[in-house]
Amino acid sequence: MNGADLLFSGQSVTLEAMLHARDSRAARQRQALDCYRLPLISFSLVAPGAVKNSPVWQRVAEYAQREMTAVCQQREWVTVWETRTDAPSGPEWMAAVCAPAKALKRQLVMLEQQHPLGRLWDIDVIDSDGRSLSRRELGLPARQCLICQQDAHVCARGRTHSLGLLLDEIARRIDSYERERSDGTAYAS
Repeated sequence: MNGADLLFSGQSVTLEAMLHARDSRAARQRQALDCYRLPLISFSLVAPGAVKNSPVWQRVAEYAQREMTAVCQQREWVTVWETRTDAPSGPEWMAAVCAPAKALKRQLVMLEQQHPLGRLWDIDVIDSDGRSLSRRELGLPARQCLICQQDAHVCARGRTHSLGLLLDEIARRIDSYERERSDGTAYAS
């Protein structure tokens, strides 16, 4: 068993469970939009492979939630509602925020790009009309592949890199970040 196998061992999730999680997330988004009529942050993880939730993935999600909250606090954007979901399909976090949706998206894309673990985070911003804002419409580049820095969607669709290679890279990034944190040199938002 290699390092990635040890880090990401846990319950495998089925395609049916992933589809159910997606539908449940969309229902929570609609409910929050109907109730608060504010932009939403909808967070999940980039977790290739069958194991989407483990103690490691939960820590990565906690780091992300802490950083997203810090961004909002620094910009004086008030979070009026939030919820966290912890299922075999992976940890998720959602928040309704008093903020301009495009500015919120820009700040969170910067966080994804600048934080050592940001590439492992899937942070969507949905405007108060229920439209998910894309990087492209804000003039921002597509997400890069974890391995080769090409467009992530192109590599994922083409299965350019093996699952083992992807998990090893993810494990390396998490290990490096957590070592820096324990040394007191971790990223500060």
